[in-house]
Amino acid sequence: MKPSVRIISICCLLLFARISSSQTLTPVVVFRENPLTHNMHITSDGRFLYTCNGGKAESGQVCRYYPDGTKSACYKIGLDMRSIMYNTSDKKLYVNTYERKLYRIEDLSTGKYTEICGFPERSEQSAPAISTNGKLIYFMEYGVLYAYAMKNLQLKTTLSGLKTADDAASGGTSVAVDKKHIYSWNAAEQTVYIYDLKGEFRKSVKLPLGEYGFSLSFANGLLWVSSDGDYDEGTWYGYAVE
Repeated sequence: MKPSVRIISICCLLLFARISSSQTLTPVVVFRENPLTHNMHITSDGRFLYTCNGGKAESGQVCRYYPDGTKSACYKIGLDMRSIMYNTSDKKLYVNTYERKLYRIEDLSTGKYTEICGFPERSEQSAPAISTNGKLIYFMEYGVLYAYAMKNLQLKTTLSGLKTADDAASGGTSVAVDKKHIYSWNAAEQTVYIYDLKGEFRKSVKLPLGEYGFSLSFANGLLWVSSDGDYDEGTWYGYAVE
């Protein structure tokens, strides 16, 4: 093989490897939702999916869906929410708000909730996630991940160098977690970055649908993002990432 041909062949192989490192997924569950404000976040207790909206506390609501996206009910929760989380340790729903406060929902039907604590050092746009064992709550801020212990809400560890967007609207303050992985993303590029729990990069995936930066979530075995309705009907997309 001539040197020039060999160089071209090597370049083609490197280009193919770079392209192959990011796969494109197809959603396995899709459903529409009118959030009244914004299609903010989603979680699951193993039986139902729960979404929260955000933008106006007076319009705050949590909606409950069956796993296929069939609507069950909506409940008024007077908070400006950024994320909703299910804590397996106490079997309660939690929400984090624009005011940098974490609340536990005591009763959906009555809209009763309890303030747990504030996170004044974190971004008001943070959409945190609780670990699957209920021991940690993760906050992402533009490539730096902060993990707090749920037991005493003290900062336990920090991971740096994760890939995200440079602004909150494109996903720079969003994070999702499952038993083995941490997920960050750049919604403008519709690319999700997957890390192990130690912060080691594993792979990236392209999402053809869903571009609302705050919405990155993991629920019921699927990675979720939304196309925001922006005070109208939006859409949720659930992807199988394994």
